[in-house]
Amino acid sequence: MINIDIILPYKELFAPNGASAVSISVKNSIQNSEYKKTTRVFGQYVENSFDNINFTGFITKKLLHFGNNLSIFKQYLNQINLNKSNRIIEIHNRPYLFHYLLNKQNNQCVVLYFHNDPLSMKGSKTKNERLAILSKASGIVFVSKYLRDKFFTDINESFDRTFIIPNSLDRNQEAIIEKKQKIVLFVGRIVEEKGVDLYVDAIKELSGEFSDWSFLVIGSSKLGYDKKSSYEKEIIQSLKKLDNNVEFQGYVTNEKVKDLMSKSSILVVPSIWQEPFGMTAIEGLSNKMVVVGSEVGGLSEIIKDKGVLIKDIDSRKLTTKLRELLNSSVEIKKYQNLTWDNYSFDQKNISSLQDNMRREIFTKFNNSSQ
Repeated sequence: MINIDIILPYKELFAPNGASAVSISVKNSIQNSEYKKTTRVFGQYVENSFDNINFTGFITKKLLHFGNNLSIFKQYLNQINLNKSNRIIEIHNRPYLFHYLLNKQNNQCVVLYFHNDPLSMKGSKTKNERLAILSKASGIVFVSKYLRDKFFTDINESFDRTFIIPNSLDRNQEAIIEKKQKIVLFVGRIVEEKGVDLYVDAIKELSGEFSDWSFLVIGSSKLGYDKKSSYEKEIIQSLKKLDNNVEFQGYVTNEKVKDLMSKSSILVVPSIWQEPFGMTAIEGLSNKMVVVGSEVGGLSEIIKDKGVLIKDIDSRKLTTKLRELLNSSVEIKKYQNLTWDNYSFDQKNISSLQDNMRREIFTKFNNSSQ
């Protein structure tokens, strides 16, 4: 049996209250993995981590270990036997930890996961750093084709140890089209790159025109925290000036988001940056919502023809598209009925892909080590 050790970034809170995309993805994949019993997760200390998963949380020593991520990793290394041969170490979103490990001990089966743009991350920004990863990693996993393409910028060689394994989320069987309410949602971080202001500009026009609809904003500038950024404060003040059918709810738990999505009709994902994946869009599809999103990055791969993609999005284009939908219940139902067609993100399917990949990687690693 293969043992799996998963290293999370320091910023990830591996708990129901505060978990963001990477933690949710890891949790979902473990639940249905055949290696669940031999999988351990390591990260920042949290009081109440996800149930039924072997998690070790470290209190970091930032100054002593030269950074929070290095502190987690060094404490992890102090706990394990690096000579153990039946283990895969999976490092998520921290390529410089990959280099740190293999500079200390190069005979390790290490898989590096990218959830964000490799060209923006310490340890994979340069071509030479990425070539080093390709030559030393037992496997490299990207959550979208967009991220894999970014990784291979200026690299023409081909490699057979790269994989695309998207994040997973089961379809919500409690989401029933006939029970949907007239609710439009924005869910996510209240930061400029998520395009929240475009949604606010749109509902300035639409909330009065469609008074029988509710327009909600869910999220905070830093998920799980109450402290508000200046941008978030501006968004809240703008929303307060609008009609009674507009509401800012701030941060809510993943379970509450799921419940609200199951009842809501439309999800707006107006990102103005190149989304590496777009977990929120999958949440919308899994809850039979019409997803209206920007045609950017990995978001385009998820929405495809199941929802509405807006190229070069701005507030005017978003307003126009939302108005078209709100004026047509037929159009709304058409997209809602498409959400589960060839749905490829179910947790069992993704976990099976991941486990097959692990076996392939581990077999090749063992063969090359003999």
